[in-house]
Amino acid sequence: MQSSERMLRGLVSALLDLKPVEIEECLIENPIILGEDIDEKTCILDVKVLLNNSKRLNIELQTTNYGDWQDRGLLYLCRAFDDLAKGEKYSELKTTIHIGILDFTLFPDAPEFYSENLLMNTKNHKIFNSKFILRVLDLTQLENVPEKEKETDLYYWAKLFQAASWKEIAMLAEKNETIKEAETIMRKLNADERIQMRCEAREQIEHDMASAYQHGIDVGIEALILDNLEEGISKERICEKLQIRFGLEKDQAEEYIRVCQKK
Repeated sequence: MQSSERMLRGLVSALLDLKPVEIEECLIENPIILGEDIDEKTCILDVKVLLNNSKRLNIELQTTNYGDWQDRGLLYLCRAFDDLAKGEKYSELKTTIHIGILDFTLFPDAPEFYSENLLMNTKNHKIFNSKFILRVLDLTQLENVPEKEKETDLYYWAKLFQAASWKEIAMLAEKNETIKEAETIMRKLNADERIQMRCEAREQIEHDMASAYQHGIDVGIEALILDNLEEGISKERICEKLQIRFGLEKDQAEEYIRVCQKK
């Protein structure tokens, strides 16, 4: 990302709904050397940006749901917000925004493509402080974006993050100049064999961790079902418990019960 200021400005302007001319300065505070510093986060996306010397942004792409992103996002936001130097006044705290670009839905009962969360009074909804902001871009909600929003830069960036082939990326690049710039950078990086190998290794780790996480869930579901069956609890009641505790659909819960009954 640091290799193309135009690409970074395009992403930031899309996420903050700013015009490019409103971005006077956009500095990456955690530069990496691709091929040397790629680790469990930077291979995907973890960028810290100082915008116009007045706002601090954390932009994070998370593809796997480990069940703790609400806490993780809040912790990252708090760390970034706490940036006062010795002798500075509290009023000098910079507006800090942590943006999670997620390939899963945080709240299945309240899905939203792009949400903003603030500290506010729960009774009268008065904003307590507008400098402390957590936003979530849910890539799984692309199909639910209203037609009028499908021409926005934010929509194109979301499509880029979810693109699974160069053909899809090329089609997006034809419609958006910033995405075209991003495509050029991505192709250049992909041509670097060292970077490609390290990203593929990181991707394999992501798959392994996701599989391990799902296995743990499966073990927990199976234990709950077997324990409840032994206690004589009805299949209907067990099904309800699975839906509540694990967020399963009714047919998924029934299938788990059916499999367990065969054991």
